[in-house]
Amino acid sequence: MKIEYDAGTALSVMRGNSARGWMSGKPDRMAKTRLTTGSFLEVEHKPKFQIDPSWPIFTMGSCFAREVENVLMMRGLPLLLKGHGVPAEHFETWDEATGRGGGAARGTLSRGALNKYSVRSMTHELKRVLLNETYPDEGLIELAPGQWFDPHASGLRLLDKETALANRAKLTAATARIKEARICFFTLGLTETWLDAETGIAMNMHPGPAWLARMPERFRFIDYGYEATLEDMLSSIALIREHCHPEMRFVVTVSPVPLGATFKDTDVIVANSASKSLLRTVTEELFRRFDFVDYFPSYEIVLNSPRALAFQEDQLHVARDMVGTVMETFQRSYLDATPQSNAA
Repeated sequence: MKIEYDAGTALSVMRGNSARGWMSGKPDRMAKTRLTTGSFLEVEHKPKFQIDPSWPIFTMGSCFAREVENVLMMRGLPLLLKGHGVPAEHFETWDEATGRGGGAARGTLSRGALNKYSVRSMTHELKRVLLNETYPDEGLIELAPGQWFDPHASGLRLLDKETALANRAKLTAATARIKEARICFFTLGLTETWLDAETGIAMNMHPGPAWLARMPERFRFIDYGYEATLEDMLSSIALIREHCHPEMRFVVTVSPVPLGATFKDTDVIVANSASKSLLRTVTEELFRRFDFVDYFPSYEIVLNSPRALAFQEDQLHVARDMVGTVMETFQRSYLDATPQSNAA
């Protein structure tokens, strides 16, 4: 959807925008100045709406969404996924020596399994809970006798069927809490996706290169383009507003966490740029089409901050201080001036 003004309006909009210039305008608001401070980037964000602090919040998306949740919970906001997850010892990262896995300690629940990376996998999960779609064995795949893989979760190791089904029930129940939400925060992660050819379901994660090699006909790789990704988001938003709160509002963003590895024949840095650019274009289209969808620029804040500050040593995961800075901008934008009239 295009944006179009007459010249007078365009000039008025430009003059009213203190952050309009790369090398013009007030010195402290020029992009050139803000990009060269050596500290976290400050971005001026003008939200479409305010968030009432009493609104139940549902979050969905990549691992960056989990970091967002941590900050929201610390600030006392009603996060619907609080207390949900699966046992930490069921993660591939489980370490017997430290008693930790999935970002949590033994005997506790980790939300890491809720990570959703591709838009198509998010769409399948929403259909599962809002349209009651069912799949053989709840969509689980028996990779070896008694060893079950949940392709719709994130980071879980192979488990016996009973345990895998119990975890799947926990994750489905967590996602179903979207029905109680008043606002959704969606973080789009990547476009590269794997399909289970037997069920046609978009997997959140593939089972690993060794299993892909053993079962080449079972799994298929697809890098979804703009039209398919936009259609998935449009259908998901419509589905949510039909089956959840009819006036649901959405804050969408693009995860700054890069693609860990690509299955395309190109440099991973180039593949990541293509994926993130496509997702950013989809979020821009949603922002332009709907007054109840806002775009929050966490992607731009992180990617334009000094990399040594923005990312952990692996250059993959976002540093905690960077997440805190992003969420300070979020709070100033959506919460600090909340009018009571926005209450549902």
